[in-house]
Amino acid sequence: MRCCIGARVLVFALFSAGGALALATGSISGVVTDASTQAPVAKARVTARGSALSGEQSAVADEQGAFAIERLPAGTYVLSVEREGFQKLASEELVVKGPRATKVRLQLVPLPPPEPVAAVNPPSRDLPIVFSDDLTPPVLISGPPVEYTPVALERRVEGTMAIRCVITVDGTVHGCRVIKSLPFMDRAAIAALERRKYKPALRAGQPVDVYYTFTIKFALP
Repeated sequence: MRCCIGARVLVFALFSAGGALALATGSISGVVTDASTQAPVAKARVTARGSALSGEQSAVADEQGAFAIERLPAGTYVLSVEREGFQKLASEELVVKGPRATKVRLQLVPLPPPEPVAAVNPPSRDLPIVFSDDLTPPVLISGPPVEYTPVALERRVEGTMAIRCVITVDGTVHGCRVIKSLPFMDRAAIAALERRKYKPALRAGQPVDVYYTFTIKFALP
């Protein structure tokens, strides 16, 4: 009888140890999207680092932007996300406690296009130049303000946007590209800016097409 009792105790101890081990690991999964379009970003590399992990663990997002990093010891982690054409992202701290996956949505901000290289000869009137303090700035004539979208207001989004556009010699705005994004705001902000009319920027008293960066701050009332 002692043999059998001992065997039962051993089996129970092994079972308990296996259950504790299972509870001590977990996973982080989610999706990587483009902050300006909300489209999935495929092939983004997501890397988890934390004090409970020796080294790091990585996963690559699939065509739908989905990823999963599994068998993570319980603890606190920070994710870094890298993809060509986007700014590198570092997440907030994420807690992994047990077998249930910690879900996260990661938004990457597209990198702005390269700045145009200054020409040796005077630039053509057909090519925009980057706005600088040497130029007289454009002046708004008409057009809507950039306002909160209902979803951004509901989600209590705050922060500063940066959008680079071309302001032409006839005062129209086009070719806008988000440099610094805010969730649920990018498309509405671009639409508002491209409906505006400006007095054009001046160089030596002459109107010129310019790349102009709008910095827009949003704060909840």
